[in-house]
Amino acid sequence: MRIAWFIHRYAPVVGGSENFARAMVSRFVARGDQVDVYTSDAWELSRFTSRSGRKVDLPTFSSVDDAKVHRFAPYHLPAQRYIGKLLSYLPAWKIQCNVGSYLPIIPQLNRVESRYDLTVGVAFPYTNFSYAAWRLAQRSACPFVVIPFLHLGSAGYTRPHQIKLLKQADLILAVTKLEADTLVRFGIDPSKIDVLPMAFDKDKVTGGDRLRLREHLGICDGTTVIGQVGALDYNKGTEHLVEAVDRLNRAASQPIHLILAGLPTSGFLRFLEARSSQNLGWLHVLGPFDDAILPDLYAALDIYAMPSRTDSFGIVFLEAWANGKPVVAADAGGVAEVVRHEVDGLLIPFCDVARLEHALERLITDKAYAHALGESGQSRVATGWTWDDRFAQLRDRITQI
Repeated sequence: MRIAWFIHRYAPVVGGSENFARAMVSRFVARGDQVDVYTSDAWELSRFTSRSGRKVDLPTFSSVDDAKVHRFAPYHLPAQRYIGKLLSYLPAWKIQCNVGSYLPIIPQLNRVESRYDLTVGVAFPYTNFSYAAWRLAQRSACPFVVIPFLHLGSAGYTRPHQIKLLKQADLILAVTKLEADTLVRFGIDPSKIDVLPMAFDKDKVTGGDRLRLREHLGICDGTTVIGQVGALDYNKGTEHLVEAVDRLNRAASQPIHLILAGLPTSGFLRFLEARSSQNLGWLHVLGPFDDAILPDLYAALDIYAMPSRTDSFGIVFLEAWANGKPVVAADAGGVAEVVRHEVDGLLIPFCDVARLEHALERLITDKAYAHALGESGQSRVATGWTWDDRFAQLRDRITQI
């Protein structure tokens, strides 16, 4: 089978939809299918509208896990964000799928001439990629599958033009039942919708040394350590997490440390710069990291916290649970279905620093309770959460189209 997979970013870039895509694409290739990935050359999302955004340092055509990857550089125009926003008001859903203040300009996406047996569009709100997949499916007379990863905790993921595009799909895969139910409420045929939760590579994130990273960062073994993995950004709750830990440290007898591992956005860097005069010796911003550090990172933590409003699922919660860690998350979108409040984690409202501080303090002071939450999560992900499990579901569902 020949498959065209459209996504806004691809490996080596990491993220929920990016990791899902690589896991599925590599398994299709291992089965003997031919997969072409059509994507941008962006590492940072800011590259979609600015030349200053970091890009992937790979050629236009390369191979990842034996899949052919086509990376196109976005065009950059003067006042692009403003022009895109103005054009997005045009009353035509096809135009709205391709222009916006945040969308990259990549004409090559709609110029793919090869014919395929299946096209896949991944990750809203970057609908120009899924739109290109739909157009290619029409030209190839083949099924069109969408995996939108709707971030239901924030606005902008269920606009009329996006729903119209979803209605063109032969199959829509939602990562939570909440997402699936939302799609039905928007008038999409339930027979076209299936739930395919996320998964994780247990062997790649467990078995770490609790002390190795702590010693490297100068953190004593008896000190409480909180951590977050992934993009460091306001919408991920990173700024609120820093503020909450800062409040806790004002009354703490010994510092509570916070480790942040991932690519910081320009907004988060400005947030830190504004606090450069403060004593933040307890804050460790690791920046982009090699996946090999993950076992030691999770082992070093006492609590995992990511109070994000822009996650449709949150693979990192599965990884934290696999290491027996309690988690704190925002009660926003699909995450509210993934993290079970007071069963394997705590849910707090997005942007509520006081509630976040209280949740962290509760886990710090009541270690038995924190251990019980972590243990519950660990039992939950012990079986049935592998990428092989998800690929088997995906392959089976596609054969039914």
